[in-house]
Amino acid sequence: MDATGGAALAQPMSNRPIRVLQVMEATIGGTKRHLLDLAAAVDRPAFQFEIACPRVRSEPRGDTSFFDDMSVLPVEMHVVPMVRAIRPIADVRATWDLITLIRRRRYDIVHTHSTKAGVIGRVAAALFPRVRAVHTPHGFYFLNFDSPFARRPLRWLEVVLGRVTANLIALSEGERQVAGEIVAPRKIRKIPLTFAPFEPLPRTEARRRLGLPADAPIIGTTARFTEQKAPFDIAETFAAIYRQRPDARFLWTNDGELRTQVEARLRALGVHKATSLPGFVLDARTLLTALDVYLHMARWEGVPYSIMEVMTAGIPIVAARAVGTTDLVEHGRTGLLVNPGDIPAAAAAALRLLTHSDEARTLAAEARAAVAVYHDAEAMARATELVYRELVRGR
Repeated sequence: MDATGGAALAQPMSNRPIRVLQVMEATIGGTKRHLLDLAAAVDRPAFQFEIACPRVRSEPRGDTSFFDDMSVLPVEMHVVPMVRAIRPIADVRATWDLITLIRRRRYDIVHTHSTKAGVIGRVAAALFPRVRAVHTPHGFYFLNFDSPFARRPLRWLEVVLGRVTANLIALSEGERQVAGEIVAPRKIRKIPLTFAPFEPLPRTEARRRLGLPADAPIIGTTARFTEQKAPFDIAETFAAIYRQRPDARFLWTNDGELRTQVEARLRALGVHKATSLPGFVLDARTLLTALDVYLHMARWEGVPYSIMEVMTAGIPIVAARAVGTTDLVEHGRTGLLVNPGDIPAAAAAALRLLTHSDEARTLAAEARAAVAVYHDAEAMARATELVYRELVRGR
C-alpha cells in the first residue's frame, strides 16, 4: 500500500501530541539524512519527536554531526550507546536502556531505522502492548550476502521481527517487493524518499576546492568504504578505465572500515596516484559537479541519496543493478546500468560516456528532470504522519 499526502488527515484523538521515539544506531549517511529531513518537516503541534541514538556512531569515519545537527531542532535527544557490530553484552544493555526509556516516557510509536536499531528497538517495543512499532529498513542487510548460509538466518530474523512490527515503511518499490516476502503485505507502506533540492557549485569552483585538474576527465564516487557499497568493484573499475584512458583522474570522497584495504588494492592496480581520496567531505553533494561520470556499484540500497544528488547535480551515472538503485536509474534514459560485479561492463559504460559527450549530456538532463519529483520532504513527512495516526487510532 502506498501512503500519500496528508492534507485531509484527522487530528489526533486526544489533546496531547502523538509521542514518537525514533531509534537509530546508523547515525551516518542516508539514514541520518532521512531522519533529519523527517524531523525538520514533521507537524510539531500534532507530533512530539524524541530520538534515541548513540552520541557518535561506533564507526563514524568522519561523519559525526548527527547529534549536533538534530539539536538545532525542537527534538529531545536520548543517548543510548548502541554499537554497529554484534556485541551481546552491549546489545542487551542498549535494549534495556530502550525498555527503560519507553516505560518512563510512555510513547505511542517506536519507529526504528536500519538493521541494529530495528532489532533491539522492536524487541524493546514488543514488551509494551499499547506501543506500536514502525520500522524503516533503509535496505535489508541480508541482501549483502550471496551465500544462503549467511542470508537465511538474517532473513529469518526479519520474518520474526515482522510479526511484532505494526507497519514497515519501504522507501522504494524495490524495497517494498523485498519486504513483501518477509512481512505481511497489509503491514507495508511505501513512502518514497524525498529531500530538499540544493545548488551545486560551478564545475570550475568544485574542481578548485578539491584540488583537481581543470581539464582532465574525472570519474568519481561518494560511496563509503564498506562491503555494501562494493568498494573493491569501484577500485577495479577505476583501474580498468585508467588502462584505456591514462589521462583520466578519479575522485573518491568518503571513508569507511575498508579504506586501508581498498587503498592497498588501488596501489596494487597502479591507479592510486591517479585517485584523489580526501576522506569524508561535509556536504560533498555540492562538489559533484567536479565529475564527468559518477560510479555507483552498491549491492543493495533502500534508496540511495547519493544517486538522487548526482541526478540533481546533472552528472551522468553508471550504476550496478540493485534494489533501490533501479528505482531511480532507468537504463538508457537516466543513466547506464550494469550487472553487479561486472567490472568490464562498468568500465566500458564510463568510457562510453567520456567519449560520447552528447549522450552523457542527454542522460544527465533526463535524470535531472526525473529526480525533481523527489524534491519534496514535506510530502514524505505528511505520509509518515498518516502511518502514525492510523496506528494510534487503531489501538
